[in-house]
Amino acid sequence: MKNLRVLPISWQLTKREIRNGFLGFKVLIACLVLGVATITIIGSIKTGIEKGLSEEGALLLGGDAEAEFTYRFANPTELTWLEEKANTISEIVDFRSMILVERETSERVLTQVKAVDENYPLMGEVNLFADVILSDALQKRKGLPGSYRKNFSGPFRLKAR
Repeated sequence: MKNLRVLPISWQLTKREIRNGFLGFKVLIACLVLGVATITIIGSIKTGIEKGLSEEGALLLGGDAEAEFTYRFANPTELTWLEEKANTISEIVDFRSMILVERETSERVLTQVKAVDENYPLMGEVNLFADVILSDALQKRKGLPGSYRKNFSGPFRLKAR
């Protein structure tokens, strides 16, 4: 019943728009076409992203799955569960730290540190910016673990204290 009362108002508005000419109608059609095209493009992009993640997600993660623990390592129970579920496990430690940069004056600089084990990455390969092979960059030198730095100017040496 309620819809029947609204119909005459809609019809009156439609007649008034047609009476004023088809310019307003053309604008409406243009807006509808733009809206449908936008929704179609967004749907296409979403489908492409989902397909890419489903096909290449393991390479993006560096493995099939990831377990992340904030400010701690996996405890023995969690590690045992992960080892039961996975063929191979790679452990990564990622944290922020301060380093002392010695130039004319010593200054402390915030840095991001990422430590990886010998299994890293489980899938794919690591491409370093300076065309350095990861295994070469991480070789021990003078009894100290190897390292690789990115976006840092000046000499970089690990010092034993």
